[in-house]
Amino acid sequence: MTATTLEQVQHQIDQLTPLDQVRLLEYLTPRIVRAVTVHQSMSVVTSTALTEAWQTFFRIGDALTASDRPSLPTLTQTVQSMRR
Repeated sequence: MTATTLEQVQHQIDQLTPLDQVRLLEYLTPRIVRAVTVHQSMSVVTSTALTEAWQTFFRIGDALTASDRPSLPTLTQTVQSMRR
């Protein structure tokens, strides 16, 4: 199979009659709808995964804060003292 560029396809479509262009749209519409639906559902999954990841991140941060001992320096304090 040879590679066809978008420019070649556009040229071929321009040669179609208006009726054939409508038929082409009828043929392509279900495919486009499926592609958009799949993309949107992937975005929802990604968004949900990111939300869960941030919730886990904050939960770990809260647990670390709760386990801090005032006698020990925090990581931030340690890094700041190393920079001086």
